[in-house]
Amino acid sequence: MARKRNNNQGQQVTRHSNRKGGKRNKETVVQDRWEKKEEKGRIIKEKFEESRKIAPLVAKTENQKIALKALREKQLVILSKSAGTGKSELCVWWACHQWLTGACDNIVITRPDKGLGETYPVPGNDAAKILTFLYPLLLKMKKYLGTGILRNNLQLEDVDVLFKEAKGIQIVSMAKLGGMSFSDKTIVIADEVQSATIAQVKALATRAEEGCQILITGDSTQTPIKGQENGLDYLERKLKENPHKEAQVVQFTPEDCCRYGISKHLTRVFEEDGTW
Repeated sequence: MARKRNNNQGQQVTRHSNRKGGKRNKETVVQDRWEKKEEKGRIIKEKFEESRKIAPLVAKTENQKIALKALREKQLVILSKSAGTGKSELCVWWACHQWLTGACDNIVITRPDKGLGETYPVPGNDAAKILTFLYPLLLKMKKYLGTGILRNNLQLEDVDVLFKEAKGIQIVSMAKLGGMSFSDKTIVIADEVQSATIAQVKALATRAEEGCQILITGDSTQTPIKGQENGLDYLERKLKENPHKEAQVVQFTPEDCCRYGISKHLTRVFEEDGTW
């Protein structure tokens, strides 16, 4: 129904309201707010409801500089070896940079559901089962994207992903990669791939269509796979035997470690021992 009120100039202003039980419904309230924003010229861009600029990342070591160049130029990038060298940080920063500049519409994060110790069953869907494993990666994403953007774009429900054209930030189980494909303007980050099997890595490395970038990190000294070759070592070996111009492997050393004090000292000591 229509109702009239007087504005400050004494003119009558007609406002339309769809009332239910004497109150405006939710749709009408939202519509009124958008009309006010349009009147004031405050139109929000469809994708970037929260604007944010990402700080540039300065390489601390020569291998980090090589890695940043590879991230800018290659379709498949593997950052491997020594712990504490910023491998995951570099990949997350690059993906967030591409997201915020509009060069990337979808970020897919994945990792094996195996840790260093015994793995216990977790209730929920695939995303929930590996969510705890991905906390370190997600905390880095929050640092660069901000809490609001990460919260609004992180898809944890399968139905959310199914019915959205742009999937946002999606968690995918590495065990379920078979049969999937990742299209243009998508960045896939696969973390802790030393815990992946050869079959999982084969599926991961062959999911990219044109315009998709796959970033892989891992440290084979921390693999839980004993007595056989893990997926990360297998993929590095195959690329060394069969190089491709769109793929690059950057292997970090203890000299690249960005940790300090006792952490840096023990990282070097444990690495000299071999497998953790």
